[in-house]
Amino acid sequence: MQCKNVNPVILGVKMKITLKDIKRDIKYGYEATKEYILDPITALFKSKKIQNYSELSDYIRNESAKVIQQTLYEYVRNRMGIQYVKLHDDEKFLESLNIAKWNIYTVALQDLLLYTHSIIDNFYKKDFTNLELENFYKKILDLEINQGLNEDLLDKKNVEFKLRLHEVDLKNFHKQQPFKKSSLALFYWAPIADELKKEDRNIVLNSIFLKWKNIEKDFPKLINL
Repeated sequence: MQCKNVNPVILGVKMKITLKDIKRDIKYGYEATKEYILDPITALFKSKKIQNYSELSDYIRNESAKVIQQTLYEYVRNRMGIQYVKLHDDEKFLESLNIAKWNIYTVALQDLLLYTHSIIDNFYKKDFTNLELENFYKKILDLEINQGLNEDLLDKKNVEFKLRLHEVDLKNFHKQQPFKKSSLALFYWAPIADELKKEDRNIVLNSIFLKWKNIEKDFPKLINL
């Protein structure tokens, strides 16, 4: 996957966002990092069994958002240093950050959806059809429309996921680098200059890899479907 800067004008993606929306997301990314990285005991006590597919959907959305917001905003903040604060009032930069967020998040949803269903398949010997997985993903994306997901991107990701399912071995998916695509998406979409990204590849991929490893470790303990 070749790196490139995120440019909302070139991409032609129109997102309904405001500075307030992005600052809220940035604040959430910081708070999530503090809660789940600096205070793992809090996270432990918040965990609970997933009882049904509605709760599974919530889990996939929440954990995907948490991982992406933590890693994306951490990377941008660490790379830009003091300039990061100044860019909070730069609408073009914030729009690029928002575009990056949605493009990474929608891939993270795919990865986590496939991972969780692969685990459930192995735990409960349930064979999921591609159509079931497609509909599950579509319902999650539909919920994100009110949160600012662009409908054109939604349609594109639904098609992308449908095509991806033809290549997936669901039963073994959880053993085969299940979060590789979202990890590469973070590196690809982060609004950082290409020449700087070249120096960061291993750091960025290791950062998101560690977040996903925590989910791989915890999820099998949470299912009770």
